[in-house]
Amino acid sequence: MNTVSVIVPIYNAGKYLKKCINSILKQTYKEIEVVLVNDGSTDNSLDICEKFTKIDKRVKLINKNNEGCIATRRKGLEVSNSPYIMFVDADDWIHVETVETLLNAIVQSNSDIAVCDMYKVIGNSAIIKHKNESIYFRKNRVYEKIDINNELVVAYLHGHPFPSNLCAKLYKKELLITSGKYLNRIHFFGEDLYYNLEMLLKSNRVKVINRPLYYYRFGGTSSKYMSYLFNDAINGYQIQKEVIEDYFLDSKQKRYNGVSIMLLNTLRTCLMNLFFSNLSESDIYEKINEFVKNKSIRECLKNEGCRKYFPNDYLNAIEKQNLEFLYKLGEKDYKKQKPRKIIMKLLSNVC
Repeated sequence: MNTVSVIVPIYNAGKYLKKCINSILKQTYKEIEVVLVNDGSTDNSLDICEKFTKIDKRVKLINKNNEGCIATRRKGLEVSNSPYIMFVDADDWIHVETVETLLNAIVQSNSDIAVCDMYKVIGNSAIIKHKNESIYFRKNRVYEKIDINNELVVAYLHGHPFPSNLCAKLYKKELLITSGKYLNRIHFFGEDLYYNLEMLLKSNRVKVINRPLYYYRFGGTSSKYMSYLFNDAINGYQIQKEVIEDYFLDSKQKRYNGVSIMLLNTLRTCLMNLFFSNLSESDIYEKINEFVKNKSIRECLKNEGCRKYFPNDYLNAIEKQNLEFLYKLGEKDYKKQKPRKIIMKLLSNVC
């Protein structure tokens, strides 16, 4: 039996897929299985996957109808045959020593999760790259149970930069299998965060490595219209509240400040998101009206942390349902974001 299963969820990633799979097959640690899960791709992704199954016997291919990333990862998990699991997104790639380094770290420290640093890259060559410089990667460290809750879990309640991605981590398979209770409440935005949040709460030890071993192709979804964004944000806020009530009663107000600020920050992203759609002006106004009347949004207006953190004009516009102000705010953020989208696309094609 192989020690590590590397699961790659795939949807229309043909442009990047060969680089991704090759980076996995070239690992210094050889006792791996590579589980490629094609989620109903309509490009040449399936053809590429089939060719790799003929090249290397360690490659396993699952081809299924399109169901989204959550179901795709779960399918890969179900068919995997290893005690340790790693996820690699189909448009990313990994350093040749990634699996070996993470496996040594998780075994030697007897941890439930091992986490490495990553590079955010533009293009195919990593000429333009940015290392995560957050406090969590200043040194190698083992987080024990109390530190996991007080430092890593709370990072997800305050928007701190401990990585929420499923990638760049190695997990005990049992932890992944027995977690996921929040996932049926999230469409896409935050799925990794709430999966990791639950697993961190269950973990006794987490090893963090300050070496960047994962290459995350930067581009993101911030310049794409996401129809599900607002609902996911509201559902995520409700999940965070449940976690606070279950685990952080001794610091309840502080944690509520964090999740409330996060939600109203995401509301602003939701306003900008509307302008990346094909919605008419009247439809955008209707959506904004839905946002400001939402019970959770109005609850956050009463939060003391939000009252101190946000400008009064933003809070007053939400409270008084000033749709014109919020429309113009979303439009302003959209216009700022649009040139960045064009530049990123050009750089991706050149690099």
